[in-house]
Amino acid sequence: MSAAASASPSASPSAAPLESINPVPVSQLVAPTAPAAHLDAATAKALQTALNGVRTGGAYPGISAAIVFPDGSVWTGQSGTAVLSTRTPVAADTLFSIGSISKTFVAALAGRLAARGTISLDDPLSKYVPTFYDADKITLRELLDHTSGVKDLFEIKAITDAILARPAQTWTSAQLLAMVGKARYAFAPGKGYWYSNTEYVLLGVAMEEATGKTVADLVRTEFLAPLGLDHTYLQTEEEVQGAEAHGYCTGTGPGCGGLRSAASKPRDNSAGTMLPFTAEASAVGPAGAFVSSASDIARWTEALYSGRVLDEADLASMVDISQTQGFKAPFTPHWIYGLGTEETTINGHVAWGHRGHLDGFWSATWFLPDYDVSITVLTNAEWASNPTALVASLAKVAIP
Repeated sequence: MSAAASASPSASPSAAPLESINPVPVSQLVAPTAPAAHLDAATAKALQTALNGVRTGGAYPGISAAIVFPDGSVWTGQSGTAVLSTRTPVAADTLFSIGSISKTFVAALAGRLAARGTISLDDPLSKYVPTFYDADKITLRELLDHTSGVKDLFEIKAITDAILARPAQTWTSAQLLAMVGKARYAFAPGKGYWYSNTEYVLLGVAMEEATGKTVADLVRTEFLAPLGLDHTYLQTEEEVQGAEAHGYCTGTGPGCGGLRSAASKPRDNSAGTMLPFTAEASAVGPAGAFVSSASDIARWTEALYSGRVLDEADLASMVDISQTQGFKAPFTPHWIYGLGTEETTINGHVAWGHRGHLDGFWSATWFLPDYDVSITVLTNAEWASNPTALVASLAKVAIP
């Protein structure tokens, strides 16, 4: 590992509470049952030490993390290098690709629009995207919980070959969906589960058709601006402002090729104007093309799952895992899934959130309702393929 990847610690506890996005009361789903976690100087120091250990132990180029505590105070920490070639250290506002954490924005937007009556989650896709194959048999809800049977774009060889052959090319959703064509898994809509980025591309198109606005405009107006999240951008539709981390892989050629090992020298996977590279980011669109800082995502996660973004019923639907259970293998969730939300346990406690991955970047953000604490970790290493374990390492320090 290059000397440029040495730790550059930064711990920034702040007592300033988060702003309210709207007058929705804190959800009754969040009822802390354990001793309250709090941030003080000793905790901040211990968290930075743990973060440095996580980075060096995994030989990651760089890592950024943030934790929102029950009183609204926020700890941020960084370690290592954002860009190895220039020895640029990770800073508090360094932008990382957050991959599929993007889906939490799309799902929350669908919930917000449904609550207003702009759309219904039980609308057929054909109401908004009539040209898509079998659109009359697929509902927006089935897109949200990955039960539509639409194949993942990254599992369609013609698409992945084209993305890797021209990494600096910009894709449109129309181009992407035309190449998806009739691809489908071996179950009818609503009869199985299969994680698919294509479904969230379709959701983006549907909501744009319903509102006449872009997903980026909607997310910024509805969520980012009211919450003061100034370091979050949808790369396909917005001009990104701020320093960006580069994503690192092992092996050769564009893309990471499924290699997730730190055994060989990290290779910079950047190409074009978007993270991790333009073709991949523009193809995945709202399903995975957001970039952000750790503190923005931790604050977003806290606001969403504490009940300050959606009303009680819509949040309950978002974390309801029953709709994806009971299907026969192999069409069952590898991770417990609701509507744009994954569920797991961290150190014995339930957690809601999402993991994110695009070539060269892994991330995870989790909210623990038993403690009213959110924790986010962003990395620029393809081999950091278990980011939830990194969150758990920080949770051991932050939570009594």
